[in-house]
Amino acid sequence: MNISLEDKVTVITGGTRGIGLSIAKVFGENGSKIAICGRSESNINHAIKELEADGIEVLGMKADVSNEKELINFADEVEKKYGGIDIWINNAGIYPLVKMLDMSLQDWEQLFDINVKSVFIGSKIAKEKLMKRKGGVIINAASFASIMPSVTAGAYAATKSAVYSMTKSLAAELAPHNIRVLGYIPGVIDTEMNKKLLEKNNKAIIDPLAMKRAGTVEEVAYPLLFLASEYASYITGTFIEISGGKFCVQNPSAVWE
Repeated sequence: MNISLEDKVTVITGGTRGIGLSIAKVFGENGSKIAICGRSESNINHAIKELEADGIEVLGMKADVSNEKELINFADEVEKKYGGIDIWINNAGIYPLVKMLDMSLQDWEQLFDINVKSVFIGSKIAKEKLMKRKGGVIINAASFASIMPSVTAGAYAATKSAVYSMTKSLAAELAPHNIRVLGYIPGVIDTEMNKKLLEKNNKAIIDPLAMKRAGTVEEVAYPLLFLASEYASYITGTFIEISGGKFCVQNPSAVWE
């Protein structure tokens, strides 16, 4: 199987670091033109340099994914530069560690703005852009928390459960337009966001994993490359779990003892 995204244009929100940047690299290395956005100018510039050093054509812009005008402006600039958009990945998100009812209303609203509202806005924009190309793919970031929430991350889990449900509804709504809508469920991935958690609670976090290790960002990006390709043309309205077998049985550590 030789997956190529030649002549495709991929938008990745939150594509400046971690999983998002890895997706940009893997998709770019396989032929796609790349567009990324984020909130930090320095992260955007660093990501652009890193991608261009690998020979990847990239457009990077500062944009608040929960701001419709800013995200529309970003998408319009992508279309202006590349002529259209084929793949839209709603990857941006935040992960506050706080008990649900200890959150302020302001923090709750910000969390839902960035993790849920952005997927709604991004999908609306993607629909219009992808229809001009007679179809395409939208891929949304869920989380293992959408399957099983955790204490101190209940509000985060609620946002990802919303994304899970939205993805299935959007897949049905957009199927007549030849637009596939999918999601990915990362488990414990070795990112900057998770580094402190892994250092502090490594055993508790790793024990539920059948593979007994955190995943790499590349191990998330490559399955998404398949989902975005023509090889996955009959896959929509579902999720790929990338978790190293998290809780595939009740006691995955038993075979390692």
